[in-house]
Amino acid sequence: MVTGGIANKHKTKATSVVKPKSKAAAAQAKVDDEGSDIDMGSDSDDDSQLGGGDDIQLDDDDDDDEEMAEPMLAGENAGGSSESTKTEGKKGQAGSKPTNAEMMALNETSLLMKSNLFKLQVDELLSETMVAGNSKATRGLDAALKQIRDVLTSLSDVGEMSTDAASNYVRKQSKAGGRLAMIPFPDPAPAVGMPIAFAFKAPKVVNVVGSYGLGTATRGHGGFNVDVVVQMPAELFQERDYLNFRYFYKRAFYVAVLLIGLQQSALGEVFDVEFGRLRGDARLPIVVLRAKAGVKHLGKGSWVIRILPSIAHDTLPLKRLSPERNYVRPSYISGVETAEGDEALLPATPQYSAAILSDALLVTHMKYLFETAEMCAEFPRAAALLRVWVGQRTAAGRQVGAHVLAGSQRLNGFVLTMVLAWLLRSAQSGGSGPKLSGTMNAYQLFKGAVEFLALHDFEEQPIQFGSGANMEAFSDSFGAVFVDPTDSLNLLAGVQEWELAELRMAARVTALDINHHAEDRFARVFLSAGAGDVTGKYDHVFRLEVDLSRFLSAKHGAELKPARRLAELEFGHPV
Repeated sequence: MVTGGIANKHKTKATSVVKPKSKAAAAQAKVDDEGSDIDMGSDSDDDSQLGGGDDIQLDDDDDDDEEMAEPMLAGENAGGSSESTKTEGKKGQAGSKPTNAEMMALNETSLLMKSNLFKLQVDELLSETMVAGNSKATRGLDAALKQIRDVLTSLSDVGEMSTDAASNYVRKQSKAGGRLAMIPFPDPAPAVGMPIAFAFKAPKVVNVVGSYGLGTATRGHGGFNVDVVVQMPAELFQERDYLNFRYFYKRAFYVAVLLIGLQQSALGEVFDVEFGRLRGDARLPIVVLRAKAGVKHLGKGSWVIRILPSIAHDTLPLKRLSPERNYVRPSYISGVETAEGDEALLPATPQYSAAILSDALLVTHMKYLFETAEMCAEFPRAAALLRVWVGQRTAAGRQVGAHVLAGSQRLNGFVLTMVLAWLLRSAQSGGSGPKLSGTMNAYQLFKGAVEFLALHDFEEQPIQFGSGANMEAFSDSFGAVFVDPTDSLNLLAGVQEWELAELRMAARVTALDINHHAEDRFARVFLSAGAGDVTGKYDHVFRLEVDLSRFLSAKHGAELKPARRLAELEFGHPV
């Protein structure tokens, strides 16, 4: 794999400095002098210019006369007195080099112009890409979200039933609405006669979460997602439903009832309502709503509403879902009973546990991010910049010819937003992380996060928000480790090694662009739409055709070696 930075196509040129006749001409001369070959210094100077997020004024106020004045160069004081020439020494001699003070004045002037221009470019980018909720542009979307909440909270309850009865119920109800649907059970589907009770109760908690709820959503080429969390009532679950896919089976039935209810409501007339998968995980089906073509009252813009089922953090005993324990018994896969007392010897299922924990802690994580936004006013804007940046550089999910490049889809804007929160909160709690201040502006926070990602190895240096996580257990169970504020979930669970390597490489290139290419760094950092183009990044891209029927078929699944079958179920997809 060979990669390289973007070549700078702008050649530097020497520029002579001539004193303008007026302040307006002086300002214009500074702009024209952008191509000067004078050393502009490191980017750390820009932070002082941008500190606190205040705009740097470039007006003609009298207070700026001294700062905006051009330095006196050879021949400029020809009409002055000889006494003045003597006091200035070499400064007035024809052909003499500029003094250190003059060089500093030139540098400060050019840095001032470039810093202010870059800040204006960043502000314009955010104004164009960030999505503001409860605005005129999102009036139709916000109205649809309220209608969705009303429909979901008014759905009728469904009494307890067996696996077969639940499948028949969904089939009949969906067929009555003219759209046949089936329960999106993960593999392996529940066996006939499995002692499990399926039921449905309307949710009492329906909230907008994710980037749209936090105020960090950005428009991309494919629009943006609007996530709505639906909390499944605790009485639908039993304490040990975390074992052997029982939680995921009940979740799948709940999602199917939500889909039928939305399809058969008035929303079905304006939305295509379909099943989807959260992060591509077959264990985590969701409901996806896309506006139908020709529907105008929803407003302009491309967006997708995702209904995400969740549970309250106390519905299941989360402390038991530790990464070193097993929750998919081999006896459930092979049908062979496990001897008593052998549980500690069973292979761990950390990915399986993480999938349940991600549902249970969804609202908890949102509250944590809201608290962080209250502590740092520029946090949402910095998170939006990270979303724009990573969206241009990740290869997972991108089209390569007629195919889509596989990946975990877990290294996303949410994870980077949590990284930014960790950098801020670790500093305030006296942690060992890089010190990012809540008084920094959005660009300074973005720069600090990128530089951290460029240098940090989550495998060699696992990190956590608090201090109570069993880091040894996490490191033994996962490759890369980033433990959430509850000390329960590895936020990098399921992220593949090549995805982290790709992110680190992109962050290193961006850090170099920020610190060493002041003249065109905005274009390099935020206008690199092709940075994630796989065919442009790598010399060779290979595709292997593999027959997955043996992995996907329940009939042949038992023929696989137990360890391979367990790994398949552990990740929620063939491995």
